[in-house]
Amino acid sequence: MRPPPPLGPSFFARWTSRVAVFSAVLLATAIFLHRLFSLPTPIAENLAWVAFVGAGLSLLMSALATIGIWRTGRPGTARVVFAIIVSLGLMLWPIIFLPKYESLPSINDVTTDVTSPPPFVEIAKLRAPGSNPVEYPGPSFARKQLAAYPDIKPIEIDRPAEEVFGLAAEAIKRLKMEIVHQEAPDVGAGRAGLIEVADRTLILGLYEDVAIRVTGSDQSARVDVRSASRYGSHDLGRNADRVRQILKEIVTVMESTVPAARVEQPDEAKAAKEERPRNRRSKNRRRR
Repeated sequence: MRPPPPLGPSFFARWTSRVAVFSAVLLATAIFLHRLFSLPTPIAENLAWVAFVGAGLSLLMSALATIGIWRTGRPGTARVVFAIIVSLGLMLWPIIFLPKYESLPSINDVTTDVTSPPPFVEIAKLRAPGSNPVEYPGPSFARKQLAAYPDIKPIEIDRPAEEVFGLAAEAIKRLKMEIVHQEAPDVGAGRAGLIEVADRTLILGLYEDVAIRVTGSDQSARVDVRSASRYGSHDLGRNADRVRQILKEIVTVMESTVPAARVEQPDEAKAAKEERPRNRRSKNRRRR
């Protein structure tokens, strides 16, 4: 009598690795098509969520397969280990952002002027149907922003508004952001300067819009910045970070155009103080 053929991997052991690979390929495809071929953002986000759900399903199947292997001794351990590694790698991405999601306010529009934010004019034409509205959401967002990001404030510079406008444009170029539209200020006519910028997130390549407004006179200027996400209700703090980054870069560009005054080092100052009494004593000796 022939012995029964050896049992192969169980259903869960076979499919857990397949689902994990499918999820990884799906996520990579969504990112690739969105960044390079302008796949609509809602479709890319839905594909990403399907990939994350698939990774979770693969982990569940891996657990069931592990129990089966432990009880029956059937093969499939390598498949299960591979599936766990791939699925955990995929799930790690949203898990990393979970603390920010819970601790930061659910807003997608941050500005230095919550009462009269810089407007989106030309860049509003680039927003596809289904994206977030270009109008500032209002007092509800303002209260959340002021509580979470009290440091987000406009900067005032003791330079002509037209010069500050040029510094702001140079700062955007240094940050390698795309300028969509810019209109220089007209101090005589009382018109503010406006720079509209499009920026993308690092991995998914999600578009987020920026408006920089420069107001002032021939002696001083005020810079306001607004950053808003085109999609999603929670920006995970990205817009606040972008506003800080832009303001910091503007200040850096401004300071680089000011001649640096020579500052004496502590050792130099000490040597100078010691030298002065010596010079005085030598002069007194000569007089005697």
